[in-house]
Amino acid sequence: MPTGDTVDVVRRRFTGARPGKRVVLVAGIRGDAPEGIRVAHEVAEFLTAQASAMTGIVDVYPCANPLAAHRGTALWPFFDVDLNRIFPGSKEGHPPERVAWALCQDIEGADLVIELRGARPAFREAPQAQVRERDTAAADLAMNANVAVVWCRKPGPAAPGTFAYQFPGTIVLEGGTGNRLTHGVGKDLVDGVLNMLSVFGVLDEAELPFHWAGLVRPLRVADEDLLRVRSDRGGLFLPRAEVWSAVEPGQLLGSVVDPVTGSRLCEIESPVGGRLLAVREHPVVFPGSVVARVVRS
Repeated sequence: MPTGDTVDVVRRRFTGARPGKRVVLVAGIRGDAPEGIRVAHEVAEFLTAQASAMTGIVDVYPCANPLAAHRGTALWPFFDVDLNRIFPGSKEGHPPERVAWALCQDIEGADLVIELRGARPAFREAPQAQVRERDTAAADLAMNANVAVVWCRKPGPAAPGTFAYQFPGTIVLEGGTGNRLTHGVGKDLVDGVLNMLSVFGVLDEAELPFHWAGLVRPLRVADEDLLRVRSDRGGLFLPRAEVWSAVEPGQLLGSVVDPVTGSRLCEIESPVGGRLLAVREHPVVFPGSVVARVVRS
């Protein structure tokens, strides 16, 4: 750091009794995603007791952006840099760039990379796995992740600077509520990670603390199956539907009201039938703000 102090990014390595594949779990790239950090720690605690039954290596990075996590903010403090926009980083750059570079160097050669996140800021989301559109093998494995949806996404303009883009086949897990811990979501994602490790040949199925038959079988969707619903007016958005509830075309998802008078400015309806993947939790909206995402059935 400019002060001369150092910032440690911790790696916890679990080596099985038999040689095999190397899996990497990375959480906390943005500091406002505590759900992913919790999942990383709980998976690490399980592996601590099960290392002798493992095959291969599992590396867990519980928090790649510790300064931001301590403040609960997305950006690396002082530099105000989004770590998930500067990969693969630079060995000679400022501290966030050096962390991004070192992380990529340390992970290079892994057989499977899983990024653990929380929900997007201001939203409550159903648990989901995201993979690149053409990563068929990753999508097949993610079907075992105990999530509601496996979303096969086309890389957007910002994708080349993200962590997940650096390693083909990366699976991103997220869900819950932005910058919070959500009851039940952490356990669902922990079980999903452990189940994928079993399917991938790292953990013995007999050692799992659950039976695979009790896990969720997700929907597999592409970008065209997911619709972003926006507000036409500014005001306070009041949601009227729960995450992952079934919705019909024209069903009321919420209303935007004037915060001063309480008058209803507009009603927001689902454009299609399907499931509500995400709904806005932070009520302040502007014209064009996304208030929900619907998975078309």
